[in-house]
Amino acid sequence: MDRGKPYPYGRYIMKYDPAKHHRRSIRMRGYDYHNTGAYFVTICTKNRECVLNDPIVNGIIHDVWSALPNWFPTIELDEFVVMPNHTHFVIWNNVGTPLAGVQDKDKTRDHITDGGRPRPYVIPQPQKINIAPALGDIIGAFKSLVFKVYLNWIEVNDPSRRAKFWQGNYYEHIIRNDHELNAIRQYIIDNPINWNIDRDNLENLQKLPPPEKVEDYLEDIKPLIVEMEKDE
Repeated sequence: MDRGKPYPYGRYIMKYDPAKHHRRSIRMRGYDYHNTGAYFVTICTKNRECVLNDPIVNGIIHDVWSALPNWFPTIELDEFVVMPNHTHFVIWNNVGTPLAGVQDKDKTRDHITDGGRPRPYVIPQPQKINIAPALGDIIGAFKSLVFKVYLNWIEVNDPSRRAKFWQGNYYEHIIRNDHELNAIRQYIIDNPINWNIDRDNLENLQKLPPPEKVEDYLEDIKPLIVEMEKDE
């Protein structure tokens, strides 16, 4: 599968129901998530609360995403979007071995600027790197870094805010072929313009239940896969 290039908000809180929302593993049993390949990942907020469109939170998430290769030099970042209550992305794991001791200076900076102005938060530099991570290592680091950077900002600027907002688990799909890869890329790109009909938009709860497994997202992607196959 060729990595190629990527293709060039109402508020409702779902109440927690222990009978419906018990934690269970959604990983594929027996699969080694250290394997080289592309993964489609979705991470939602707890109860799908719409907090990710806050400018500070949104900026932190984007900057942590861009900095992830500092911690995991053998990953490659692909398509990515932050929505009001979830984020979708494609990530390539274990695609190559970095040169020992070599890091991109632009990626290791701890004082990122925005239009010439300093960011109001600092993305830390890694204390250690992992050159053979499992997917769970990467997702865990991403969620943890976003939490820590936002918590630091809260402590200085607005202690009334709550730093924890991620759902405990995440949804992942192993991408099988180029048609699927490009369809998922297009789905991610189109996510913002489709927010009004998005299953994760809880204003649509009466029409569609929110996704509970990655297959629910893949159902929405199937028509794009068909279109990709037709165009070939």
